[in-house]
Amino acid sequence: MNKLIAPALVVLCLLPFALFSQGESNNWHFGFGAAIHFNPDGSVVNVDDSSLNSYEGCSSISDPLGNVLFYTDGRTVYDRNNNIMANGNGLLGNPTATQSSLVVPQPGDPNIYYIFTVDATTSGVRGTGLNYSVVDITQNGGNGEVIQKNINLLNDCAEKVTAIIKDCTAQSVWVVTQSTEDGLNNRPVYPVFNTFHAFEVNASGVVTTSVTSTFPELSNCWDDRGYLKLSPDGSKLASANADTGMYVLDFDTVSGVASNIQEIVVNCTNKDPYGIEFSPNSQFLYIHASNNRYATFGHASCLLQYDVSATDISATEVVLDEQDLFRGALQLASNGKIYRTLSNQYADGWDQLGVI
Repeated sequence: MNKLIAPALVVLCLLPFALFSQGESNNWHFGFGAAIHFNPDGSVVNVDDSSLNSYEGCSSISDPLGNVLFYTDGRTVYDRNNNIMANGNGLLGNPTATQSSLVVPQPGDPNIYYIFTVDATTSGVRGTGLNYSVVDITQNGGNGEVIQKNINLLNDCAEKVTAIIKDCTAQSVWVVTQSTEDGLNNRPVYPVFNTFHAFEVNASGVVTTSVTSTFPELSNCWDDRGYLKLSPDGSKLASANADTGMYVLDFDTVSGVASNIQEIVVNCTNKDPYGIEFSPNSQFLYIHASNNRYATFGHASCLLQYDVSATDISATEVVLDEQDLFRGALQLASNGKIYRTLSNQYADGWDQLGVI
């Protein structure tokens, strides 16, 4: 690639690819002007026209034929022509949030899309929580328009959001984030993110009351940073929380309830989890863990594999790679490969991707 990819924090796509039919996840825009396109045969080509500039979270959506519709860093929405979409400024996401944005299609309506956004914590100030905005892709000559903006669901949450299909017939979707039990922004600088909130998106729109799953095991879980991922089959939910641990849970796609929480103890030298992803068959979990340094030098990370079907998941750790890298993202693509962002430090990204 001849474009600078953003630091290895970058979100490489918007959702588990299994959420979409063929084509919708065939274009990824990420980092500092980087973009790639997945061909039907699984091959990948570089694209040189992206307007995105994001240090961390971003998301993209295409039509069923694989044509780009829009992409966003959680704050600004860019249309298929790489211009700012009509009314596409001022969303309440943050390009320095781990998973700043997530695009979900309206079940039963191919023209409406929801952009869910999460903010980042900056200098000890809590963010704006979980919000969503609505895009009508038929507006502005087919280039789309944000027709509703920043509808609040939670006043506070961690920098993570993911989704999975609830009902294959109705195509309803669960959108899941990690937050405090009440989701309010009335906690100290380091709140307790002990609860998973699942919001249903169905043919009527977004259900604004969440299904909650609270765990005392997360009573010390205060770190915003790190990914939240659902396995492609929807049976597992994984949460990386940098300084405060790595957890895997069972997830019920019918009820939206998470249960049976297990902590994964990282035994590699670099122990703080950030980027995570499941294998296509949902059996293996991959973790990009780092030494989580704040300095501009001395960064190191491990790429790890775990078998989430095992009784003792931690005991199945396999170190796939260990080198001097900053923490980074992992994302499963429609070709069955998992892509890994690479960088030396936060503002020094490589112009290459790793591949599992």
